[in-house]
Amino acid sequence: MADDAQPPTTMKAWVAVRLGTPRRAMQLQPAWPVPPPPTGANILVRVAYAALNPADVGFLSFLSPLLPFRRTPVPGLDFSGTVVQAGPDVAGLGVGARVCGALSVGMVATNSGTLAEYIVVPEGLVAVVPRGMGMREAAGLGIVGQTAVIAHREAGGMGSGSSRVLVNGASGGLGAMVTQIAKGRGAWVVGVCSGGNGEFVRGLGADETIDYTAHEPLYEFLAQKHGDEQQQFDYVFDCVGHQVLYERSPAFLKPGGKYISLVGGKTHGVLPVLKNNLWPKFLWGTPRTYKILGLAPAGEYMREVAKLVEDGVIKKVPIDSEYSMEQAVEGYERVITKRARGKVVVKVAP
Repeated sequence: MADDAQPPTTMKAWVAVRLGTPRRAMQLQPAWPVPPPPTGANILVRVAYAALNPADVGFLSFLSPLLPFRRTPVPGLDFSGTVVQAGPDVAGLGVGARVCGALSVGMVATNSGTLAEYIVVPEGLVAVVPRGMGMREAAGLGIVGQTAVIAHREAGGMGSGSSRVLVNGASGGLGAMVTQIAKGRGAWVVGVCSGGNGEFVRGLGADETIDYTAHEPLYEFLAQKHGDEQQQFDYVFDCVGHQVLYERSPAFLKPGGKYISLVGGKTHGVLPVLKNNLWPKFLWGTPRTYKILGLAPAGEYMREVAKLVEDGVIKKVPIDSEYSMEQAVEGYERVITKRARGKVVVKVAP
C-alpha cells in the first residue's frame, strides 16, 4: 500500500533542547527533517492536531534525566492526522485515512513526538477517526480516552445501573471521559469540580456535582453527605491524585468498593503505592481496595475509545482552548495551570 507522493524533506517541529519548563526547554525548528518513508507495518501521518498532556511537561523536566539516550526529542503524545504514506506490510489503512492515537513515552524519547508536521507510527497503534468527529476533537481522545477505558475495565462490576461513582476532577480532560463512560454504563455519577464548572460537568452526564472550593476539606463533606450505607460509593475515580482522600475513603466508599487513582500527584511514587496496597489494616492501613493505573498506549484501547464515540457513550470531547503551532508553549502553560476545562490542543497543520 505504498504511495508515490512524496512529502517535503523538512517540516516544522518543536524540539526539546534542554531540561526545564516548556518555555525554557522547547524550540520551534522551521526545517526539521521529515521522517524517512515508512517500512513494514508503519504509516507516515501528516499531523492535523496535537493534544497536550501533563505527562509531556513531566517528560521535559522531571523524567528527562532518567533517559540519558534522549537526543533533542520532539515532545507530544496525542495526535490526529491523515495517512500520507504506508509501509508494504500495512493491511488496513490506505493513503488518505483519517487516524488518531497516542504515542508511547519510548517513541517520544527517540525523537517521534506529535508536535511535528509528520510522524511515523505503527498501523496497529491508531484508530480511524470516529464518523462525524472533527480532527480537533479526535486528537483529544488519545491518552485520556485510553486511560478512562482502562479505569473502567478495572471497575468491572459496573453496569447493573445501581453503581454509585465519584469522579474527583470531573471537569478536566480525563475526568470528562471517565464521567461520560460511567454514565453510559448506567451508574449514578457525582462529579467533583469547582463551582464554576458544575454546569459543564452536569452537561457531561453527572447526576450531581460537588464544589470542592466550597466544601473543604472535601473528605469531611463526603463523609457527611455520603456516609450512609445507601449513599456510599462503589467506585472512586481520582483524576487529581489525592492521597488523603483515599486514606479517608472508608467514610464514603463501600467496604467492597474500589478507589482507582488515574493520574500523578501525591498518590504517585513508590511509598504511597506500597502503603496503600501493603500496609496492614491492623496497623491503621486503609481497608479499601486501591489501584493506581499506568498507561502504555495501545491500538486496542484506542479503537475501543473510537467505538464508544460511535456508540454515543462518549458524546463530547471538551476542548478548553486551541493554539497555533507557534503558540505551543503557551498551550503547555495553560495545561500547567490545572485549570483547563477539557483538552488543550495545538493546530499543527497549516
